[in-house]
Order: sequence, then C-alpha cells, then structure tokens
Amino acid sequence: MNMKEDEKWHSLLAQSAPAFAGDIAPPYGFLTRTMSRLKEEKNEREQLEKIGMRALFASLAMLVITVGVTLSLHFHNHPDFEPGIRGLIQVENVPLS
Repeated sequence: MNMKEDEKWHSLLAQSAPAFAGDIAPPYGFLTRTMSRLKEEKNEREQLEKIGMRALFASLAMLVITVGVTLSLHFHNHPDFEPGIRGLIQVENVPLS
C-alpha cells in the first residue's frame, strides 16, 4: 500500500465509526489497551500475593513470639504446666470429705 491509500483508509476509519477512533493512533488501540490492562492486573495480583505472604509470615512470627513469652512467663511463675486448683485456692484450707 502506498501513502495515499493509507490516508484514505485512515479517513474512512475515522468517519465510519467514532468508537474506533482510538485505533487510528497507536499505541491507543483496543488491543493495546486490553493488553496493558491485563498486564496491570497481573502485576497488581502479584503485588497483593507478595503482601499477603509477608503478612502471613509476620502474623505467624508474632504468634510464635506471643506463645514463647506466655509459656516462659508461665513456667517462670509456676513450675508445673497445669496447676489446676492449687493456683486458685489454698489446698491446705480445703477439707477433703
């Protein structure tokens, strides 16, 4: 095709359908917009996955730290793991029937 035919097709395209006016000037065509949008969605999904994994690992680390501190304080104050009634009342003062 020569330049005259290209200009003719561009003018026909511009006159026939205003919805396709963006396709006259690349890179703003329908296909380019669609590919760009898909690429943006993919990048956004990857970033959200990274953030989600970091949040999961951070929450697991905080859970481990909390359990460690709780158990260390518990064992520091009470040598047995399950103190039962002894921690609530004095055993010597309870009459056994």
